[in-house]
Amino acid sequence: MDNAQGPGMAGSETFRQHRQWFRERLGVELWLPRRQIIQLSDGIHTELYHYHEDAPTLIFLPGIGTYVELYAELLARLSDSGFNVLGIDPPGHGYSQGRRGVYTVEQMDEIISQAIDQLSLRYRGGFGVFGFSIGSLLAVSAAELDSRIDSVLCGTLLLPDLPPDLLHWAGWQWTWSSAFFFPQLELPLGALVDFRQLMAGHPAAEAINNDPLIIYDYPITTLSSLFNHRSAVVRKQFDFQALIIHGDRDEVLPLAYSERVVRHCCHPFELQPVSRAGHMMPWMQTPQLLELAANWFHRTLG
Repeated sequence: MDNAQGPGMAGSETFRQHRQWFRERLGVELWLPRRQIIQLSDGIHTELYHYHEDAPTLIFLPGIGTYVELYAELLARLSDSGFNVLGIDPPGHGYSQGRRGVYTVEQMDEIISQAIDQLSLRYRGGFGVFGFSIGSLLAVSAAELDSRIDSVLCGTLLLPDLPPDLLHWAGWQWTWSSAFFFPQLELPLGALVDFRQLMAGHPAAEAINNDPLIIYDYPITTLSSLFNHRSAVVRKQFDFQALIIHGDRDEVLPLAYSERVVRHCCHPFELQPVSRAGHMMPWMQTPQLLELAANWFHRTLG
């Protein structure tokens, strides 16, 4: 089932042609026919890869600026490993409705719980959450609030409680004050993430920079919510199990940062370094990430 259309772009022949070209460059056209499009309330777009009613179910949360369709190969192959997999486009991202790029951590907590409510009517296995990059912060936040989540996998985890350095801390303070006084302000995503550099060598590295569904100008209200969020795992222990996967050549955060996170948090996190891997593992080291994720969720969700 493949009928996803961008917000406000339905009926655009130019958009459809670009989607086809882009999907071919990214190498996801083989996997997309397997997805089932499910709309949650308020126009939230999700994509389900079904395995079996008795299998565990994973909720996937994409990285900053991106959306679920870009991860189709990873999600489809993870489903083949024995899981039902539901990817969620945050409000204003990808195919979800809403002002472009605008959401809060609290909104995502509610959306994830709503998704579990619906999935629980169909599936009888346990629930895990797989967050990539900024999606990891959202995964941890959801697990802190929803006891039905038994396992969390973080593809790197940035905790605002633990700034990587003084420059990050100062920037996060600036986003908070700027969001208060200038809520309509937007910042270029290139100041945070350079897709062309991070995906150098991938056939879609250039194409992704022309993708109209990527968020390139980020509302400062969203950045303020993310980078000033306080995670309860720093102060207390929960029942869910958690793993951080971190490449030893990560261009966004050094492996040493995840080592600090593990030491700093009251909640226990396992840490799995990945040799010769950078930040964009879902596309650049797909088989490695797939194997690690499948093994983790099989171990923690049975």
